[in-house]
Amino acid sequence: MKGLVGYLAGFLVGLPTPLWGQVVLSEVMFDPAGSEFYDEFVEVQNVGDQAVDLTGWRVGDGEETHRIVPVRGSSLMSPGAFGLILDSGYFDHSSLYHPLPDGVLILTVDSPTLGRAGLDNLHSERVVLIAASGDTVATMGYRPGNLPGISKEKINPEAGDGADNWADSRWIGGTPGRINSVSPKVDDLVLEQISNTPLMLPFGQDQAFALFVANVGKRVAKDFDVQVLQNGWVWKGADLAPADSVVVAVPIRSGSAGRFAYEAVLHFEADQDTTNNRVIWDVVLGASPGAVVVNEVMFFPESDGVEWVELLNRSERELNLVGWQVQDNRPASAAVFAMGSVVLSPGAFVVVTQDEDGFRHRFPDVGAPVLRSERWPRLNDNGDAVVVKDGTGTVVDSMVYHRRGNRGQSWERIDPIRSSLDDENWLGSTDVRGASPGVRNSVAAPEDTSQVRLVVSPNPFREQVEITYTLPLARAQVNLWVFDRLGRQVRVLLEGEVGGGKRRVIWDGLDAGGRTLKPGIYIVHLEAGASNGRVLQARASVVLAKGLD
Repeated sequence: MKGLVGYLAGFLVGLPTPLWGQVVLSEVMFDPAGSEFYDEFVEVQNVGDQAVDLTGWRVGDGEETHRIVPVRGSSLMSPGAFGLILDSGYFDHSSLYHPLPDGVLILTVDSPTLGRAGLDNLHSERVVLIAASGDTVATMGYRPGNLPGISKEKINPEAGDGADNWADSRWIGGTPGRINSVSPKVDDLVLEQISNTPLMLPFGQDQAFALFVANVGKRVAKDFDVQVLQNGWVWKGADLAPADSVVVAVPIRSGSAGRFAYEAVLHFEADQDTTNNRVIWDVVLGASPGAVVVNEVMFFPESDGVEWVELLNRSERELNLVGWQVQDNRPASAAVFAMGSVVLSPGAFVVVTQDEDGFRHRFPDVGAPVLRSERWPRLNDNGDAVVVKDGTGTVVDSMVYHRRGNRGQSWERIDPIRSSLDDENWLGSTDVRGASPGVRNSVAAPEDTSQVRLVVSPNPFREQVEITYTLPLARAQVNLWVFDRLGRQVRVLLEGEVGGGKRRVIWDGLDAGGRTLKPGIYIVHLEAGASNGRVLQARASVVLAKGLD
C-alpha cells in the first residue's frame, strides 16, 4: 500500500503545472477618479514563459463573476503581457486611461459591471479570477479607504496574494497595462536629495547642493546623467550596479539676492519609472553688506501714528527681499516683512511697518511699496537699534539712535554712502510733514555743493509762503529770520536748528506775537554755520499782499 501511495505521489509531482497558474491578479481599481460605472478595472499578468488563452475565464467579486471577453481579436495573452479588464461601458463613455500602452490585451466582461454591482469602495471586498476549467486562479481582498484614483497594486507579481504583497499605487490613475508603480523594475534609477531645502547661501559663499542617484532596478544602469535646468549644469554617471548609489554635488554660486527654485532631472533612457527622476529645491541667496541700507526711521510717531522703517537699495541690481527681516537690538524681535517675492529696483525705497493702513492714512501719497510685518520690534523712543537681515539671516545693515526726537519727526539718513553707524550721518527730518517716506530725504546730502540757494514761492503771497533753502553742506546749524524794510526782525522761523542741506519752511505772514503784519516788502535772511566754522548767508525779498485790494 505504501508503495502505491508513493508511486501516485511521485506521478502527481511529475505532472506539469497548468498554464493557468501563470496568470496572476496584478492591479485592482475599485474607486476610480472618474465614473464609478465605467472606470473600474482589474488587471492580470502572465508571469510565465508560455501564452495563455483566457477564453472562458471569469472575473468578479465574491458574490458574482462574469465571463471575460476580448474587445478585439483573440483572448491569447503573451508571456509577460498584461491583460486589462475594463467595464463594458468604458469604451463608449470614457477615455480616462487612454492612450493604453502597446502590447496590453484589452478585455471586458459580458456584464454592465465588474462583479455583482461593481467593485465596492465603501466596504471590504474580494476579487476573484477563475480559469475556464472552473479552478480559482487568484483571489485578493482589499479594504476601502484609498483616495479616488489610487488603485491597489501587487508588489511582486510572482509572489502570492497576501495583504503584505499589495500596496497603494504611487500614481493617480494607477498603472493600467504597465509595470506597477510599487513593483521592482529591471531598469530603475532614483534621484533624491541629501541637502535640506531651502539652501541658505550668504553673499560671497559658494556651496554644493547634494543629491544622490540610487539604482533600485535589477541590473547595472548605463548611460545616465543629471541636468540642472536653471543653468544647464550636467553631471554624467558611470555604470551603477543594483542596490548601489552615488552622490551628485550640484555647485551653487552666490549672486543676486533672492529665493530661487532649482530643478534637477535624471535622464536614463531605459528607466521604467520616471516619476522618481526629478528633484526640486529652493536656494536663498544673501545680499552683499550695505546693498540695502536703513534710510529713515519713525521711532517716535504721533499719538495716533505708527512706527515704520524705510529701506533704500543702493546697489546697482534688483534685489528680491523674500524672507528679509527687521529687528531692534533684541535678536528675538526679528520679524519677517517680505514673505512673498518683493523685488526692489536699484535706487528704490521700500517702507516696512506693522500697520500699513495706519501708515497710508498718515502718508496717502507715498508711491513706494509698503510691506506689512506680522510682528514688530517696538522701537524704543529714547534709543534703540534697527537691524536688517537678508533671507539667509545675515545682517545687511544696522543703525543706532541715542536720543528722543520730536513726536512725529522721523530720523533721516544724510548720505547713503557713509556708514549707518555714524551718528553724524543722521538728522531729524526737516520735511513739513515730519518725515519723507518714499522720496529723497529732506536732510539728504546736497547734490550741488557750489552755492547757497534761497527760494520763496509764491511771491507775492497772501496766506502763506513756502521758503526753500539749499546748502552746499551735509549738515549745518541754521537760522532763518524775517525782517521788515526798516531792518527790524519781525519773525524767527529757525533759530540755531541743526539741519541738512535742504529744507522747506512755511511762513504764514504773522509776526512773533501772532499778529498779521502790514502788507509790503519783507526780507528773508538765511544764515548757516558749518562745523568747521564756515558761515553761509543768503537773502530773498518777498511781498506780503494780504490786505491790498
